[in-house]
Amino acid sequence: MTTTERASAQQDKDALIGIVDEMATSMSGAQSTRHWASDALWFDIVPFASRGIAPAQKLFDDTFATFESCTVDILELDASINGDMGIVCTVQRTALALKDGSSRQVISRQTDCFERRDSGWVLIHQHASVPAGGAWDGIITTA
Repeated sequence: MTTTERASAQQDKDALIGIVDEMATSMSGAQSTRHWASDALWFDIVPFASRGIAPAQKLFDDTFATFESCTVDILELDASINGDMGIVCTVQRTALALKDGSSRQVISRQTDCFERRDSGWVLIHQHASVPAGGAWDGIITTA
């Protein structure tokens, strides 16, 4: 890989990380899905799967309507580019203050898959989950 190719791949990674950061700080369905392809496939924390933006926007808007505030910290991040495909995997800690006065913290894992199209990078698949099976210390083991 040439220096120019490495620089271009790093610019692509930076662009995708910026999109993921933007989605993490959003507080509306429209903002959360601004970079989604119209045919995006989504599997998320709740027992829900959809194709396209409209079902995700509704669920996001319904969920955000219960929040007083939402702060997401990205604890771990790994991004890779292969031609016109990009993947960003994160572990996130979300601090929620709900309108009913309660609060909670959630640790989640999220994989965002992107494709470079004529309009630029768009999310084509997202899968998020909350680790099951008891306590998790947030440490990711790598080989």
